[in-house]
Amino acid sequence: MTQLFEDLSGLADATTSRRAALRKGAGIGLAAAAASIPFLKPGRAYAQSTDGDFGILNYALTLEYLERSFYRQALATGFIPGDVTPLFQTIENDEAQHVLFLRSAINGAGGTPVQYTDDDFSFDGFLGDFASIATLAQGLEDTGVRAYKGQAASIMNKDYLTAALQIHSVEARHAAAIRRLSASPAGQGWIERDQPGAPAPIAAVYAAGMGDMFPSEDNVTQGGVDLTAALSGYTRAEITEAFDEPLDMDSVLGIAGPFITGDEGDGEED
Repeated sequence: MTQLFEDLSGLADATTSRRAALRKGAGIGLAAAAASIPFLKPGRAYAQSTDGDFGILNYALTLEYLERSFYRQALATGFIPGDVTPLFQTIENDEAQHVLFLRSAINGAGGTPVQYTDDDFSFDGFLGDFASIATLAQGLEDTGVRAYKGQAASIMNKDYLTAALQIHSVEARHAAAIRRLSASPAGQGWIERDQPGAPAPIAAVYAAGMGDMFPSEDNVTQGGVDLTAALSGYTRAEITEAFDEPLDMDSVLGIAGPFITGDEGDGEED
């Protein structure tokens, strides 16, 4: 997995086009690709270094496009149980609203929003049955929560930060609801200490990010304090379950894979 992160990061620094980079990334191999959860273009992720808040907002917008498309395609399979269908419909509707909101915010501030259609995303291999759909849904939702949290401190405009946090809280509710599904690998709404042992398609979501600021989800140190030593009467598992960790942008890029099959801007927004 470390090699996969290094390879994908290298692709992002290359001068080739985004489509060429994705094709090269696919050459890493299906086994490696299956161990990752993708949701953004490598080239676009690095927009933060030059575009500031717009880069972060477009990073979030790409995630919303991906999630919206995933739930649309999942619902179209006919594999979603009747009692789960309303949940998936609600989440798809939320993601669609997030897309429109972020596009409007970027346009209104004079920026250029990224643009994707459902044809730009493919979830082949995860739409053949409900168990696979639920597994990928858990991975995407948990990644989204960590990704939003990881960028909060980098947003300079207070209005943008407020908007991002409002979306982040909804994404967290989505994640909790998906994780409680019986078909989800978690089967509970919170992230437990042993989550890094999750199935291969989503295990990378719970790994450590880059640097001390982005530990894995089984982290027990908060604010420089080892809570296993500072708090009596709580188990290690209980402590880790009480906190969710952020994830840095480069690590989210490292989780990217072959599910984005088209270039940004290929079609009209729908």
